[in-house]
Amino acid sequence: MTGAQSVLETLFACGVDACFANPGTSELHLVAALQNDTRMRSVLCLFEGVATGAADGYSRVAGKPAATLLHLGPGLANGWSNLHNAKKAKTPLINIVGEHATWHLPLGASLTSDLRGLSASISDWTKVSASAADVGADVALAHQAATAKGGQIATLILPADTTWSKGGVVGKPLPPLPRTRIGDAVIAQALGVLRSGRRVAFLVTGDSLMGEGREACTRIAAKTGATFFCHGLNRQMERGAGRMEFRRLSGWGEEALKVLSNYDDLVIVGTGQPILSFAHPTYDSVLVPRSMRALRVGSAEDDMTGALVTLADAVGQPDAQTVNKLLAQRTSFDLATGALTAESIGRAINKYLPEGAIVSDESGVAGAGTYPFTAKAAPHDCLFLTGGSIGQGLPVALGAAMAKPRRKVLALEADGSGMYTLQALWSIARARLDVTTVVFSNRQYGILMRSVGMYGIPGLENGVPDLFDLSNPDLDWARLAEGMGVEGHTCRTAEEFNRLFADCMARKGPQLIEAVL
Repeated sequence: MTGAQSVLETLFACGVDACFANPGTSELHLVAALQNDTRMRSVLCLFEGVATGAADGYSRVAGKPAATLLHLGPGLANGWSNLHNAKKAKTPLINIVGEHATWHLPLGASLTSDLRGLSASISDWTKVSASAADVGADVALAHQAATAKGGQIATLILPADTTWSKGGVVGKPLPPLPRTRIGDAVIAQALGVLRSGRRVAFLVTGDSLMGEGREACTRIAAKTGATFFCHGLNRQMERGAGRMEFRRLSGWGEEALKVLSNYDDLVIVGTGQPILSFAHPTYDSVLVPRSMRALRVGSAEDDMTGALVTLADAVGQPDAQTVNKLLAQRTSFDLATGALTAESIGRAINKYLPEGAIVSDESGVAGAGTYPFTAKAAPHDCLFLTGGSIGQGLPVALGAAMAKPRRKVLALEADGSGMYTLQALWSIARARLDVTTVVFSNRQYGILMRSVGMYGIPGLENGVPDLFDLSNPDLDWARLAEGMGVEGHTCRTAEEFNRLFADCMARKGPQLIEAVL
């Protein structure tokens, strides 16, 4: 058995069954192993940022790590941005990165780089395998590291000679490392806050928005009257009918401070305090009113779900009627007519989104108006841009569709962000995945225009600056999609969008609608 074969066998033994790849010469023996084994779903991505983003999306939805296969330092560098998003999401992910053979590396070939240093800048765990005999055990260690502390980025660097040499050994899967339990004293403090009679808000993220964690939050809210907020950018959230809606806390200073000023205490569970995305010369960076008391319960690495369940049990079981009042009711809004806006798109999504859909939302400022309408749509999961590094939405949709091929995937994508990784459309088409993409085409970097208003920068008050303008020439997303093998459409009115979107939801396969706003 070669080292490359032991990589594949160990990954499969650890339960890893998807690999998003953009390989090169140093990875040829790994490619050969993947080519001859149908147990591993291998997806060619035309850009490494698509591979890393797709692995992120797959892992979020599947609940287990996916692997990437990347080529040397430049390949890892190209994937860095979406690894940043995955790290912020606490996504378990394994990078397999090829390196020059051990004796060739000192010669300084053109693609030689500080691969170990580059990996250390984004990975929670990095190792360079020394020989073919070590590779299998190192893969098992990478898997254990990726699944630790709520999800980590693990990068295994494989010199080419470790993959082509004989002597590979299948690594034995290692037991998962348990998450740290949040102590009884901290839980007691949170319970005291809830029983104080003061106005209490919670800020949660991660596992708290899914399954058992979400249900525990609902029980606490129903029993105590506490309000549950979440960050604006979360890994995954269960939304729609039959689920309590978590209020997204704005990252814009005045809005967040105004909302939180209605409460006396903030209980922060498994995340950091709310802060501005960027410093402002006038506002405090920390978005907690000075009059508010804040209690932090654990970190993202800790067992958040366990803490919330314990707290919910301590406050007691609420009555069913109170719980039902907190759950979103399925409400179908009237379809809009006339001008195409985010609101009119939101009404159509509310009406036609099928139950169990997965929404990858990178619509930014242009698509923000859809969000209130989807709260009362059919039950669905929503995946967000977690690290703020745009170009995540389409790759995450690709990965999610690979993980759950029987569920409709809807990608809500801003036009500027989409251009970062539009190569994902090709991989979606090649795999014939059931992904519908809606591009919000406002032909500008809208988030930057909002920042201009917030900062009041002299010289940028009038119109859209050239460096924020996406027109001249206008992007033609329908033609771009067709060139990637995806059925493309363009619409400019609400009536056109309603018809196209209903048709896309009723049919399977890759489709794209450019909504010109």
